[in-house]
Amino acid sequence: MSLPPRPFQTLNEIAIRWSVMPIDVIGYAVDGLIALSIAATPIKTDSGKIICDLVEVAGADVLPLFRPHGAKPEKVLLRRVRSHGESEWQWISEPNEGLVVTPADVLVTRTEVQRFERKHAPGEVGASESQAHRRPPGPGVPPKYDWDTFFAAMTRRIFVDGLPKSQGELVREMLDWFQQQQGELTPDESTVRRKVATVWRELKRA
Repeated sequence: MSLPPRPFQTLNEIAIRWSVMPIDVIGYAVDGLIALSIAATPIKTDSGKIICDLVEVAGADVLPLFRPHGAKPEKVLLRRVRSHGESEWQWISEPNEGLVVTPADVLVTRTEVQRFERKHAPGEVGASESQAHRRPPGPGVPPKYDWDTFFAAMTRRIFVDGLPKSQGELVREMLDWFQQQQGELTPDESTVRRKVATVWRELKRA
């Protein structure tokens, strides 16, 4: 069965996709280069408007969640959001304390990822870095999958966010990474699971 493309990705998935740190993506948002979203329950604004579902959030407002150094809060309270396509921020009146947001809540929509990549082409950077890490030409059949970059991406994910709750969660994330990087040229789940299991066992042994 061919599933439809995912409508959004988490900020950490985007960071892995582009081989950057999550704080770098936040920086793009602060500079107005990319829009960040959250899936919000109904919110009432100062103007009396009710908005919900995917809404845009300001990069500066969620920046503390992704600081690369020092203590990071587990959540922030947002006081403003806006509907996609609008230029004016809407100030939240209900809930009174603001909107609670955690790092996992921060998303980038598929259309926004595609728009950003068309304009800034980070995929080309990733491709050149990938080629640089591949073994030089020589005898034998070249590897079908870029496992070196796969392990580098998995290392970055664990270094930045720590181990996920389960090995299966990490397998799913790395399958998504392969699909984003190589499209249809993606190994089967059992192969990825074996690769992940090798790293998982060593980390759990520590």
